[in-house]
Amino acid sequence: MSRKPDESPWHHQQAGAARAMPLQHEAGSTRGALLILALLGSLGCGGCDSNGPSARPVDGGADATGNGGAGGHLTDASPKPDAHPDAARDADVSYGGAKPLLDASVDLDAGSLPDCGPGCRLALKVRVFHAAWGHGHSTRWVADTNPDLLAFAEVGSDQTWIVHQPSTFARVNGDHIAHFGFDSWPKGEIAVINAAERTRRVYHTFEDSREHGFSELTLTDKHVIWSERRGLFKANLETGAISQLNNRPLDCREGCTAQGAIYCVNTNTGRVDRIDEETGELTHLDDGGALQVAGGCSPDRKKIVWVDHRPPGEPSGYMGYRGAAEIYLHDIPTGKTERLTFDSPANGVAKINAVVGTDWVMWREPCPTCAKTYPTASGLDYAATRHVRLDLATRKKCTREGFQIGYPSLHGHHLYGYWSDGTHMYLVDLDLDHPNIGWVCDD
Repeated sequence: MSRKPDESPWHHQQAGAARAMPLQHEAGSTRGALLILALLGSLGCGGCDSNGPSARPVDGGADATGNGGAGGHLTDASPKPDAHPDAARDADVSYGGAKPLLDASVDLDAGSLPDCGPGCRLALKVRVFHAAWGHGHSTRWVADTNPDLLAFAEVGSDQTWIVHQPSTFARVNGDHIAHFGFDSWPKGEIAVINAAERTRRVYHTFEDSREHGFSELTLTDKHVIWSERRGLFKANLETGAISQLNNRPLDCREGCTAQGAIYCVNTNTGRVDRIDEETGELTHLDDGGALQVAGGCSPDRKKIVWVDHRPPGEPSGYMGYRGAAEIYLHDIPTGKTERLTFDSPANGVAKINAVVGTDWVMWREPCPTCAKTYPTASGLDYAATRHVRLDLATRKKCTREGFQIGYPSLHGHHLYGYWSDGTHMYLVDLDLDHPNIGWVCDD
């Protein structure tokens, strides 16, 4: 699918919330999904042809002299009207040092927010409007956005910090949160927040997001990196110097950065890829010749896991048929990949939403009596009502039915992800050791 040129980037992301609504299979949830789709109309597809439109918003707040803004205030650090539209990006300059995040505030009244049940709490005290690409996370922070704000919180904390500015694509690395923000769509900027120090620095501004076709944002220890139709561009976090990394656009629905590279479950290639942040070279981590999808990194950025359809699984497509698959794990420091599940070929089953923490790997799959394969990816998403966990040390497997979490991250034994109360969606924290979870484990 493609997005109309005059649609804002929230059409692209909010529609993802509709796709994620099956996390709780209730009539209200389905009605909410249909309502969102009716309001939004057509949506974009970041995994479509890289030459097609795939704009995403960016964050406002630099002052007129080109210094880093505080966020949430409409100011102008973009090129003059008579300048080439790429002047700000192509110039080897910095927009200045970090500035206080003056408009960051702490939520004061969350009394109207829902209770997500035993062992569960709201990780961010705001509704989420776009769950399609998940939340940003590190070992310390989680962050997410919706069309009117950016929210972040420490892992395990009940205090949510809110920046009242239209934002999207929160990407977290350590204490830093990169995001696109708009005070006046389609004009915007790319900025990085230091969550611990409550500061923010602008690295790139642009007049019209639609001219660039942004499709990804990521954050390493050295660079903030964004993808547009012409490829990858990066800004040095210390100097602000901007340069082009390569000419290959990215769409990482899941991934992280580690050891000088982007680790990407890449919609554009259908593989799990490594992109070097200095050379831009792209290599497949472990190419088995078939679709690799629905994965994620551990918060410490040492491991990445994914669903793999190589034999003895079944050939599958990103949005189309989903057949039997297995779970694969790549250890980033050692570069070793291993297969974790061995259901195929005797009892092959489709899988989705693989995630890894320190000592567990988890994913979702259909119930034992459900169909084993599905004609579409969305059909599998609706049917995958069972959470499965695998202990990496003992290889013991446990399962549970019921309460569903989508687009997850795994922090120790706490599962962060999206949950719907039947009307709205929230980022929640589920304690997997809670006695009411009801795991059923292998003997």
